[in-house]
Amino acid sequence: MSATPEPRAAWSTSLRRDTLAAFAVLGLLVPQGVAYAMLAGVPPATGLACAAAAALAYAPFGSSRYLAVGPVALTCLLVAGGLQPLAEAGSDRYLDLAVALSLMVAVIFALLGLVRAGFIANFLGQPAIVGFNAGGALLTAASQVRPFFGLPASAAIGTSAENPWPVLLHLGSTSALALGVGVATLVVIVALPRWNRRVPAPLVACIAGGLAVWGLGLDDAGLATVGRVPARWPSLHWPAVDWSDLRALLPTAISVAIVGYGSSIAVAKALAAKEREQIEPNRELWALAAANLASGLVGSFPASAGLSRTLVMQQAGGRTRWAGAIVGLGTIAVVAAAAPAFTVLPLAVLAGIVMHAAMGLFDVREARAILHTHRSDAATMIATFAITLTLGLVPGLAAGLVVALVLFVHRTASPHTAELGRIPGSMVYRNTARFAVEVCPQVGILRVDAPLYFANARFLEDRVHQLLAERPDQRIIAIDCSGISDVDATAVATLRNLTVALRERGNDLHLVGPIGPVRDILARTGMVALLGEGNLHRTIVEAAPTLMARIQRRYCEQRCTVCAFPECTLIPRTSVATPRSEAARFSPQI
Repeated sequence: MSATPEPRAAWSTSLRRDTLAAFAVLGLLVPQGVAYAMLAGVPPATGLACAAAAALAYAPFGSSRYLAVGPVALTCLLVAGGLQPLAEAGSDRYLDLAVALSLMVAVIFALLGLVRAGFIANFLGQPAIVGFNAGGALLTAASQVRPFFGLPASAAIGTSAENPWPVLLHLGSTSALALGVGVATLVVIVALPRWNRRVPAPLVACIAGGLAVWGLGLDDAGLATVGRVPARWPSLHWPAVDWSDLRALLPTAISVAIVGYGSSIAVAKALAAKEREQIEPNRELWALAAANLASGLVGSFPASAGLSRTLVMQQAGGRTRWAGAIVGLGTIAVVAAAAPAFTVLPLAVLAGIVMHAAMGLFDVREARAILHTHRSDAATMIATFAITLTLGLVPGLAAGLVVALVLFVHRTASPHTAELGRIPGSMVYRNTARFAVEVCPQVGILRVDAPLYFANARFLEDRVHQLLAERPDQRIIAIDCSGISDVDATAVATLRNLTVALRERGNDLHLVGPIGPVRDILARTGMVALLGEGNLHRTIVEAAPTLMARIQRRYCEQRCTVCAFPECTLIPRTSVATPRSEAARFSPQI
């Protein structure tokens, strides 16, 4: 009898915690929805429609308990950058293009979901993300300079989402009232969470700004406000676009999909690791497809996951992904009940909210870590940041991908290789450049630390011939394959040609430690048959007897003074023993 109330109690507890978490997110989402809509260049109600529809559509399909899907600053800036060259912001055609863009993003996500391409986010590496976010943050903040400083409409002439910098030339026309309201907004947003993290600071700033306008008549004093927000959703209609519009929107749609999915998965995985939950990347593709489809169907722009709202959802104690659905329902209620209140909301307050959110995209700690990790990573980050800042978001994103791939190919085209030798008295083989080791004059052991493919196959061939040229007594080359995770057709052809060439000059090739998938490829392509099973070994120690049986024994007895293999200690030496060779004698206890 006592077992039945427990599931009900657990369900009731989850519902209560989800509801409380949803209200916490709602306090952040409502002002952000209005602010981000204006950043994207569409009516304020459109941002709230995106917030409600995307949250409701994501809940049934998503795999994350905390991911808060809706309007996001960087996505909105991408929307503005892609649409402003095609139509005037705020016009009906502009809104049609925004709706079409949302539907295109949904189709892209669905296609990626069909082919289970959840791995696509891996192509946007951390250096490119950090550089892109930093550049996007500055562009986003610069796009809010005009409302934040209360500059006249003429200050926007010659500016765009991709190039907001000319507005800085008009700072002499700053409105002290607007600037004061904007600075006060930033103070509230920054200071209030330090006093109480549960208080929705952006909502408090919006309420305070609206009350100031309503009570003090600041709009009559020249403070710009949002204006009328209809207490209804944008009309449901299919966007009036043609194929030329879709072609023009395609680069922006791809960029929104890549950035939206990459950022969403990064946030979801970070919280999943902390909370020990499982994220399914391919399922997230379908969930984001549903969210963008729903946003498009209610006449709004593309949606993705917001970091700040997701963190609020997690910190406020959300238990299930249905908390997001409660957020969506709450947004609908806010639009129905409080839409007239947005009329007196100052634009400077919204600009302050967007600026604060944009500054959150700067990750100084991660940027510093990247600078100290690898020069190619630092180059990727800096190039992505510079191009994003100067040419725009889409070129910056493309540059991040291209630079990362080019530097990766350059790095792997000349992979790290190491000639190995035996540490005296052990069965351990290490890099001759880093350890005091014994190297067999007749057997060269070369380790390759990268996959073998078309870009570096020739490099391996040259490296082997270089090793033979440096050591004329070598008869055998043994390639340690433990660091080779894959081989392609070009690499197999190179290994085949190398084997034939070595045997024609009286040498031979052995492979040590190829992993299962690599060995399967070698078997399918006939490489194993060409080499012979006797030339494939699991470890260097296991290969030692075979290698020693195929070298010149007389050389070992008369000229060699090293013990490169454990079996070397069994060879009678006529050469004069050296202290180093004595130290290299095999110690069974190690």
